[in-house]
Amino acid sequence: MRTHVKILMAGTAAVAASLSLCGVATSQQADGAPAAGSNTYLNDQVQLGDVIAGQTLNVQQATSGASAVTTSVANAVSAGATNADLAFQSSQAVSGSVAASTSVLVNGGGSPYLIGSTSATGNTATASTCCGTLSGTSTQSLTGPGVGATSDAYHGGYAATTSVDATALGNTQGWNTNAGVINAASNQSSYGGVTAVNTATVQATDEASYTATAVANDVEAYGTTSPVTLSVNQSQAGVTQALAANTQDYGGDAASTTSAVANNFNVYSDSYGNFIDATQSNTGAVNVSNNQTVGTWYGTTATTGYGVGNSTVVANAGSYTQATTDQNNAGGITVNASLYGGSLGDGGNAYVSATGVGNAVSGYACATCNGTISAHNKQVNSGSVHAGAALTAQNVTTASGVASAVGNTATYDVVSSGSN
Repeated sequence: MRTHVKILMAGTAAVAASLSLCGVATSQQADGAPAAGSNTYLNDQVQLGDVIAGQTLNVQQATSGASAVTTSVANAVSAGATNADLAFQSSQAVSGSVAASTSVLVNGGGSPYLIGSTSATGNTATASTCCGTLSGTSTQSLTGPGVGATSDAYHGGYAATTSVDATALGNTQGWNTNAGVINAASNQSSYGGVTAVNTATVQATDEASYTATAVANDVEAYGTTSPVTLSVNQSQAGVTQALAANTQDYGGDAASTTSAVANNFNVYSDSYGNFIDATQSNTGAVNVSNNQTVGTWYGTTATTGYGVGNSTVVANAGSYTQATTDQNNAGGITVNASLYGGSLGDGGNAYVSATGVGNAVSGYACATCNGTISAHNKQVNSGSVHAGAALTAQNVTTASGVASAVGNTATYDVVSSGSN
């Protein structure tokens, strides 16, 4: 099973090295029509009942490490073709609850690692080809109560490395091809809530990573030496939220990251053309809360929160990018991130960041390939956007904070090979 989500803030994506072959762009339309002579895969999946997974790991000591991984998926499909064309037609629907929970507790002693990982997914699909045309249509719907992932971890002693994560995905579709062509369409709708929760308490750790990620609808397309023609329609009406509360008494580097996105769409290509048509609508709230407490630390402690209603990134290291985007966000965006130094509050570097965005679009093309961009963008945000960042400590080496609230943002760049 493959997880597709990769969230990028508008304006921060880097473009890969440009393709040596730069072709001539022509107008195209993504309709998902199968290529003549294609291998055909038809998929129809319906999940009516609940899908729930949970586990508890509770030990006094874990001298060689402690790890607990929990996964829950309602519908999953994967299809691929090598040296052949593939026509992929898929329909997936979930009306029950999808939930996963992990609880890992080590009461004391020393451990080389502490891992708690949880993922819950409503619908996931992947279609891929090598050296062939990938065509088709994917329809995914989530009409039940929603998707939830919860991770809880405790270590009463010392762990050299600590990793605790929770990922909740409503619908996710991947289109991938190498030395071929993508001509496809994705339709996603989500009416239930999508929630990721991460809580951890650790006495001492040298390196810690805490993440909570919630995405209601996600489409990812990757084309290597392959033009991409893709139409996407996404709608989310439920609440999308990522919540984290982490505490450690003593440590080195610690990073706590929370992100929630209602509709997410990413395209990456290095060929002679991207032809993208995206429509995204969100009416549900997007909530992000990240509270991290560290008593004493000798490295860098970072607390970040990111929430967005609709996000589209189109990056092409080839010669031409054409993107038509229509984004409408009516849900409230609330992002809060805080770093508290505890009773001592002594440490190295301290960083806190909170970013909330209603609608975000980024488009990139390759300058060294005589790259050009043709873009038509429409953005409407009627939801409120709030972002708050707080940093409290006693003695630190450096202290920095960022709070950013944006209604609509669109960035288009023609970037030369090797640029950062």
